[in-house]
Amino acid sequence: MNDAVNEFDTHVGARLLDFFDSRSPWSRQLWNCGLVLTLSEVVEALDAVHAGVLSNASLRYLLSHVQKSVGTDPGAGIPEARRLLQKALHPNLRFGGLDHQLIVQQAAAIRPQYLTRWAEALRQNYRPGPERTARCVASHLLDLGYSSDYLHRWWKYRLFHEEPRRPLSELFDDAHGLTLASPRVFEVLVPLTNAIDWPPAPPAVWRTAREVAQWLRSNELNVAGVRQSGGFLFTVTALDLDAAVSRAVEIIDQLSARMAVGTRRELALLDHVWVKGDRGPRRVARERRGVWVEALERENQLYDEGSSGGIHAAIELLAHLQHSSSGAAVAGGWAAIEALLSEPNDRAGAAERLAMLVACSFPRAELTALSYALASCNTSIAPELRKAGKNQVRCEIVARAIAEGRIDSPALDPADRAALTRLSTLLTDVGRGLRTVSEYASIAFRRLYRQRNLVLHWGRTDGVVLQASLRNAAPLVGAGIDRIVHAHYVDQLSPLQLAARAKMSLATAGTKDGPTCTRLLD
Repeated sequence: MNDAVNEFDTHVGARLLDFFDSRSPWSRQLWNCGLVLTLSEVVEALDAVHAGVLSNASLRYLLSHVQKSVGTDPGAGIPEARRLLQKALHPNLRFGGLDHQLIVQQAAAIRPQYLTRWAEALRQNYRPGPERTARCVASHLLDLGYSSDYLHRWWKYRLFHEEPRRPLSELFDDAHGLTLASPRVFEVLVPLTNAIDWPPAPPAVWRTAREVAQWLRSNELNVAGVRQSGGFLFTVTALDLDAAVSRAVEIIDQLSARMAVGTRRELALLDHVWVKGDRGPRRVARERRGVWVEALERENQLYDEGSSGGIHAAIELLAHLQHSSSGAAVAGGWAAIEALLSEPNDRAGAAERLAMLVACSFPRAELTALSYALASCNTSIAPELRKAGKNQVRCEIVARAIAEGRIDSPALDPADRAALTRLSTLLTDVGRGLRTVSEYASIAFRRLYRQRNLVLHWGRTDGVVLQASLRNAAPLVGAGIDRIVHAHYVDQLSPLQLAARAKMSLATAGTKDGPTCTRLLD
């Protein structure tokens, strides 16, 4: 990676790859939207408040968060422009007013210059910090519509394989070219295994089995072993091939929903799709958004026939967040959160309660991942870690070694060194660090709640931040509810009892009598 340049560049590069890697653990993933998309969210939310769909309190919460982001983001422009935009994001923002128009114009004006401004800021040695730098840039690129797989390949080549190694400011200049690219047109063939009768006539995108085979052969694609009964040939626009495949699958999901309520037929897809110009088939499966409640398997509770309500109903609702279409995912996901953590007169407060659980889970998640990295390389604490049994013991060993400065950081790869830096900062001021994590998680959950309201009360299944909201919040929801399920089966605690424990831990962590960062929910 860019070790030859400086540690700041290396840290940022490692985090960019973390954010674009679908295999990253939840604690290393991206939780936020980019500035430009968030400004567009403000415009949409203001419209929703005007229509009576969102409350003024919901809008004010969003505005407060965006004001802070604008003030520290060099991509938003020179200090004078940032201050003016901050003033426009005031609590009494009026629909159709002057400040509303200023926000609309600035959202459009910032986008084409965002990464060049970041590159210039780095050249002038203005650095908000490697974590914030990586989060701002990664979210901006994902918000444009690029797939995470494409961006991971793009950055990995430049960080690991390109010669000569270049400073991060130059790579940001290169990435600016991605922001200027126009969407391309892709032909995506989605075959079915079941024949569909289309009365009175099939849609224009339908192809018979013979036409599907002919299309595959004409594009010199391998058809060996392909057993199909027709399919759809979609023309989609996207910024990269992986994004085009995802868009085709979204269309299929929408069509499946219409057929489910409009006919007695259903679509049975092959495991692969083909894209014109791409040599091989692309394996596809229903999108999984990273919602993992591993306590169900760990505590042998995957099968529980006799139970109903509470935890069990929430898990059923949560499944929609994992793999359903966007509208159903946001509705089901928030319903699961609300069922577990809301109070009669405070539904939105469930976001803060779940955020507290995520914050209390964060140190253990980071320490666990780092412990395995340290055990696998030649570090001074590797023998001790290899003898350790439970994860909690491993985490305590690593936390103690970090506090005593006994970690051999050069032995770690850049991603784990970045994790070590985060943990070192957190352990230096545990209370402040946990509050920051809780705030980030709360913003993601509040956004999910707003999108749920737009879907259920406004019928907006194409909200400007709907996809980004699901991308950011889903893994965090899974992490928080995993803790709830564990507490339910192991300690017989209700969700609100666990949330109360988390609230006390966040208030007292780092004090003389407070819990250690490895026992915040014990």
